[in-house]
Amino acid sequence: MNSKTVQIAIVVMFTGLSTIGWQANAQLESVPGGFGLYGYGARGAGMGNAAGAVTTGRIAALYNPALAPFQSDHQVYTSHAFLSLDRQLEYISYTKSLTLRHKGARHFEDDPDIQSIAGVSFSWVHAGVSNIDGRDADGFKTGELSTFENQFSITVANRFSDRFSIGLNFKFYYSQLYQDVTSSGFGFDIGILYSLFPRFTIGLITQELGSKYEWDTSKLYGVQNGNQTTDPFARHYRIAGSYLSPDSSVTIGAEVDVTSRKTTFARLGVEYRIVPQVTVRAGVDNLEITDTGMEPRPSFGFTVWKPLAAFVVDITYAFIVEPVAPSSTHVLSVIVLL
Repeated sequence: MNSKTVQIAIVVMFTGLSTIGWQANAQLESVPGGFGLYGYGARGAGMGNAAGAVTTGRIAALYNPALAPFQSDHQVYTSHAFLSLDRQLEYISYTKSLTLRHKGARHFEDDPDIQSIAGVSFSWVHAGVSNIDGRDADGFKTGELSTFENQFSITVANRFSDRFSIGLNFKFYYSQLYQDVTSSGFGFDIGILYSLFPRFTIGLITQELGSKYEWDTSKLYGVQNGNQTTDPFARHYRIAGSYLSPDSSVTIGAEVDVTSRKTTFARLGVEYRIVPQVTVRAGVDNLEITDTGMEPRPSFGFTVWKPLAAFVVDITYAFIVEPVAPSSTHVLSVIVLL
C-alpha cells in the first residue's frame, strides 16, 4: 500500500472514529476520547447523562469518581449501544463500597465511630468503527478497515462523612487508528460530592486531566517521512446536582459542563419509580449555553429488575434521539447485584 493510500485511509478512519463523539458539536466531535460523551450505561443515558450527583440506584462511577462509595452491593454493570454507521460502544464495570466500621455498625448514622466508607470501581469502555471501505489512490477497493479506542479505569474514593465524598478515576487509553498507527496515554478525573440538605446533593468534577494521544507514523512512512503528533483531550469542568423526593420515588439530576474547547452546555434528567420493580426516566443532553451549534439530544428509558436466587438482575434500556446520525441510538444494559 503506497503512502498516498495510507494517508487517505488514515483520514477516513479518523473521521469514522470521531463520529463516536458528539456529532452535533463541531468543536468536540474530532477530539480524542469523544466516545465518553455518550455516557456510561443505559441508566445515565436515559437521564440525559445528568448523573454526576445521583447517589441512589445503580452507580456508574465514571460520571463522578466520588460516587463509588454509594454502591453498597457488588455491582457488575454491562452495556452495549446499538449505533448507526457501523459504530460500536460497549461498557463494563464492577463497583463496590468498602466499609471500615466498629461494633458491627453498617452506616454512619448507626455509629459515629465509623472511620470511613471507601469505594472502588473497575471499568472498561470500548468504542470503534468497523466496515470502513478501504480504497487506494485510484479509487480501487483494497478491503475493509476498522479502528478503535479503549479506556481502562480504576476508581478509588472515600466517603469522609455522611455528607462529603471525594474520588479519583485513573485512566489508561489505548487506541488504534490504522495498522501500526497506535497510541496510548494516561489521565485522571477528580470528583467531589457534598450533601447540602438530606435530599439534595451537589458534585464537582474535573475530567481528562493530562489525557492525550501521541501518534507516530514513522513505521508507515519511515523515519524520514514519518511524523509525531500530540492530540490532547478536551478537559471538562462539571457542576452537578441531584434531588431525591421524600418518598424516594423521584430522582432529578442536572449538570452544567464547561470544556477547554470553549463550549458550555447543560444536561437534565428525571426518573420515576412506578413500583419497586419498574422505573422510567427521561432526559435531554446537549442543551447549549454558549453558541456552539449543538442540538439537543432527548432520551427516554426504563428499568425492570427481579431477584434471581442470590442475585438481583436489572434490565435497563435507553432510547436516544440523534440530531445528526441517520438513526437513533438504543442502549441496553444488564446489571447484576451480587
